[in-house]
Amino acid sequence: MKLENEFTWAVGIEDTFVTQVERGERPLDEYTLTQHYQNWKEDLDLARKSGATMIRYGIPWYKVEKEEGEFDWRWVDQVMDYFRENKELVPIIDLMHYGTPHWLKNEFSNGRYPDCVANYAKAFAERYSDIVTHYTPLNEPYVNAEFCGLNGVWPPYQTGLQGFYHLIIQLGKGIIKTISAIKSIDSNAAMVHVDATKKYVTEDDALQTETDLWNENRFVMWELLNGQISEEHSLFGLMMQYGVTPEQLEWFQHNNCQFDIVGINYYPQFSVHEVRRDKHGFITYPHILGTGEEMKDIIREAERRYKAPIMITETSFRGSETERIDWLDESAEACFSLRKEGVNVIGYTWFPFFDLVDWEYRTSGKSAEEELMPFGLYTLEMDEHGKLVRNENRVGQRFKEWTKDR
Repeated sequence: MKLENEFTWAVGIEDTFVTQVERGERPLDEYTLTQHYQNWKEDLDLARKSGATMIRYGIPWYKVEKEEGEFDWRWVDQVMDYFRENKELVPIIDLMHYGTPHWLKNEFSNGRYPDCVANYAKAFAERYSDIVTHYTPLNEPYVNAEFCGLNGVWPPYQTGLQGFYHLIIQLGKGIIKTISAIKSIDSNAAMVHVDATKKYVTEDDALQTETDLWNENRFVMWELLNGQISEEHSLFGLMMQYGVTPEQLEWFQHNNCQFDIVGINYYPQFSVHEVRRDKHGFITYPHILGTGEEMKDIIREAERRYKAPIMITETSFRGSETERIDWLDESAEACFSLRKEGVNVIGYTWFPFFDLVDWEYRTSGKSAEEELMPFGLYTLEMDEHGKLVRNENRVGQRFKEWTKDR
């Protein structure tokens, strides 16, 4: 299956793997917390029945390669055999969804990270290239750099814009080398470059320059991978100020990649920010509720820049079933409105397929059941035997209606 101009419906299973616990946190492995490791076949069967023909699906690198260079594919083999036997559900494989193996000290800031992740990617492609045709080399590099390099929430716990851009460079090198490794095995493999999207707005004319800068910075990884950041680029000075060197940017200019598919992750509750000053005079960037119109603006801008097909690779709404249905309708209608404009939107992914465990679980002390977040087409509910049962909700029923209608 090659995504081109047809419209594809997809779902995704939340697959964050941040399992280092040196600072007293609990491991965050969504497959463990949502019991997907045990119930993977049921989950994939339900995904097939949803009307989706693609699924974003992650591989737990930290489990596959517990010791450097030694790969244990036993659990992954089962899942890949399922995809081999059920070709109507095509996986977009998330090779990297945040976490690294424990043997890679200093995680993403380790100078060996780009080569290590590429070696893992090559081993995966060597084993499964007969099944897998679409890859996401690394999910949401912006959020990865934000949590690991800007805010110090996840390893390697760096902070500030210097940490952010250091991680952007490291992750970007990892993406480029991952693509090269996969292409050495399967030159026809399609790369779905997925990142979180943002839009910044302000009502304060004095903050328009700041707003414009952040509206450029939201595209930093795509610009970097595309080899676009040079002395003439609006981000060049800022990146130099916070530790990036011209030589690092030149590496990307010489090793740039083109995008097969630009994956847009848009959440109305998290993707739009207002730039304002607080009562103490500090600039802040609080979330404000976004709409389908903001999503359309982001998509138009991405297509203008990268001239590649656009896929909504994540969207959903945290809230009641009615609120989720409203957003499903609004966001799907936005996609078809753009297609009528001539914008090449080729797919839509509801993510997560079933409810997820809040990332705050790492430090909250609450149980996984207490941290369940209402996002999914299926609701997770604990039964008397301790199993998280998957129950289709009204959002899932509405999703099926969309997949049948279009």
